[in-house]
Amino acid sequence: METVRVLLKRILGVATVAFAFDAVWVLFFHGFKVKVGTWVISSATIEFPVLAFLASFIAFLWVQGKRKETVLMVTSIALACLVGEGVLRVVEHPWAKPVLKTWIEPADVLGWRLPPNFDGRGIFSEYIRTNADGLRDVEHSLEKEHGTLRILGIGDSFTFGWGVPLEDAFMKQLEKQLVGVAGQKVETIIAGVPGYGLNQYYIYLKYYGVKYHPDIVVIAYFTDDLPTALVESLPPVETFKDGLKYKGGVWHHARLYNFLTTAAGIIRVRNRPTTIDYLSDLEARRVEWSRYERLLTCEEDETEHQKMCKAHETGDKRVRLLQEYFTRIQAITSEIDATFVLMFIPDIAHLYHPEYQSINRVLTRLARTHNIPFVDMTPIFEASSDPRTNYLWPRDAHTNRHGHFQIASALKRLICLNTSKINCGEPQAATAKE
Repeated sequence: METVRVLLKRILGVATVAFAFDAVWVLFFHGFKVKVGTWVISSATIEFPVLAFLASFIAFLWVQGKRKETVLMVTSIALACLVGEGVLRVVEHPWAKPVLKTWIEPADVLGWRLPPNFDGRGIFSEYIRTNADGLRDVEHSLEKEHGTLRILGIGDSFTFGWGVPLEDAFMKQLEKQLVGVAGQKVETIIAGVPGYGLNQYYIYLKYYGVKYHPDIVVIAYFTDDLPTALVESLPPVETFKDGLKYKGGVWHHARLYNFLTTAAGIIRVRNRPTTIDYLSDLEARRVEWSRYERLLTCEEDETEHQKMCKAHETGDKRVRLLQEYFTRIQAITSEIDATFVLMFIPDIAHLYHPEYQSINRVLTRLARTHNIPFVDMTPIFEASSDPRTNYLWPRDAHTNRHGHFQIASALKRLICLNTSKINCGEPQAATAKE
């Protein structure tokens, strides 16, 4: 029996040290990933090593026969938790808010949407709040105030402002920039929802966006926005049928739990490049994108794939599908006397690689054909040799505050050159700008 106790003590002692080392490495050195043959050993989250350290250390004390010390440690942890909970109920810390597993809900016609009047945290702990219409924005009345230039921005997570505060999203930065040059009231509306594509852009504009009576409609096109077919409505997505769910179940009522969950989430997101290859390795990301031919991205070689890419650029069904979308969107904006503005936001992995930029060429040609004011952010982002200048990379592949600023500046120039609805002190141009 004594031999077993000694062996167990040694095992627990080693485990305690190992878990402490793991926690320190995750916290200060972004975790680790080791490949041994076909096995992959990785650690980039803080929850497991911390809990395992506490459990093994408490067990280590108990096996040593230090009962008083064990009880004292457990009691101290419990008291610390109670004090922490009490403090967080007095001090309104934003991290103490409940953390949602997802902030998406099913929706008729659109498939899914952001829940109205939602209040919570985003992936980088940025504050997320939606208005009564389910948009990440302030409240907007359907009736437009006289003398106001209203701009509706429709897009996906880039338009939504993934990873940045609302005031840093490009539509809000655009609003500030236009007010600065025009001297009139400008109102921007952010209709960006993570995961949306051209289907939702078109559907949203047709059934919801027109109700805001926008003067300008900005469609922010990203690499993966092209669907397989044009539809007039989408069924509610079953994935989100159970509605909003909080992390921890009933534990989400405890503010200390929410605080610790948010802190752990920040560490997890920061350490993602350690374990997720397509975030830290841009070549791996390019390879992943090239698997989706429908997106009109190409790899330049002498294979059949390259021939298919050239065919895509010259008029296959995908290009015709894009053209049909733009024709319908242009018809809607013409009917409400709004200017349709198109913008392309490239994936970070496609910067500096023209062989993967077939979609850029397709969009440029279609914009010229339909006389749609268009700006491709690719050359603007490529002006910097470091992708971190405009992207959250390697933590995430979305644009950072500076990237949003660049987008806003490009849109301001495009709008000032292509609409008479705002006086920017610049000459108007009749043709689309690239």
